[in-house]
Amino acid sequence: MKVQKFKSEEIFGLVLGAVLSFIMFRLSFKTSDVLHFSNQIVIWVNIGLTIFFIILGHYIVSRKVIDEKKRIEDIIGLKSNLLGFFLWLIVIIIATLLNIEINKTAIISGGYITILLITLYMEKREVKTQSLMQIN
Repeated sequence: MKVQKFKSEEIFGLVLGAVLSFIMFRLSFKTSDVLHFSNQIVIWVNIGLTIFFIILGHYIVSRKVIDEKKRIEDIIGLKSNLLGFFLWLIVIIIATLLNIEINKTAIISGGYITILLITLYMEKREVKTQSLMQIN
């Protein structure tokens, strides 16, 4: 088993991402009270962007000190999180418009499963692209 060492910039980036996520969490509760959004939309907006902000904080702070492989992983993580977040948000909005109540656990797990599937697809596509480039 290989122990991975993190640079101080990487740890600071993860902490920054957690702080950004917390700020987003607080702001979305304030705006949801004013705009009267459905509870299930508020749940997903709060929970769904957590991983995105953590990866974003890591990428912003440590992009100059990490190797190319980690940088590509961060970019794939950012893209797949945003795409999965918005796809699942559309599903929740449609469910809300149809007056379908979704359990909080189902909202969170369905959203993160969607993000995971998109991430796996994007990583598989990236590996295939890199192997084709090595052949040439």
